[in-house]
Amino acid sequence: MTTRFEPAAAKHRLLQLIRERAYKDGIDIVLASGKRSDFYINGKKVTLHPEGLWLIGKLLLEKLGRYPEITAVGGLTLGADPIASAVAALSHETGQNLAAFLVRKEAKGHGTGSRIEGDLEKGQKVAIIEDTVTTGGSALKAIEAVLEAGAVPVVVMAIADREDPDADAFRRHYKVESLVTLSEIRAR
Repeated sequence: MTTRFEPAAAKHRLLQLIRERAYKDGIDIVLASGKRSDFYINGKKVTLHPEGLWLIGKLLLEKLGRYPEITAVGGLTLGADPIASAVAALSHETGQNLAAFLVRKEAKGHGTGSRIEGDLEKGQKVAIIEDTVTTGGSALKAIEAVLEAGAVPVVVMAIADREDPDADAFRRHYKVESLVTLSEIRAR
C-alpha cells in the first residue's frame, strides 16, 4: 500500500497521534532535564508506531529540503535513533540521501571507544534530531559530540517543542525547528 504524502494532512494526523498516544496532562513527572512537570510528551509512543514514524520522517524530510547543505541527521540515543533511521531510509526515495548517525551518552568502553556511530567527516553539515525539546540539554550533548568529530550542526529538528522558557538561551544560540508545539498539541 502506498500512502500519498500531503504535508498539512500529515501534520494534522501527527497531532492526533501525539494527543492519543504520547501526551499526558495532570501528572507529576521528572523530565530528562531534571525539571518537574505536570505534563509529558512521550515521543517514543509515536516514533515506535508505524504510521507515526512514517509521518515524522516525511515531515522532517520536507523541512530538511530547505537545507540542501545537510548530508546527515542524528542525535542523542535513544530518542533520536528511530527518527534518524527513518529520515535516512526515506531520504533514499526523495534523492536527498541523508546518512544517519547516533550519539551515545558516553563513549563506549570497548572497541574504538567511539561516541558516535555512523560516519561524520570534518566540515560535514548535519541536522541534530530530537524527539522533544524542553531545555535543549539532550540536543546540546549531541551537538558537543558532533563538534568534537569536526562536523557542523546547522539546525536542531524536533518532533515537539514544549515551549519551555528554560530553552530560550538554547534557541538563541542554535536554530531550532519543530514539527509541532505544545500550544498546537493542547489546541483541540
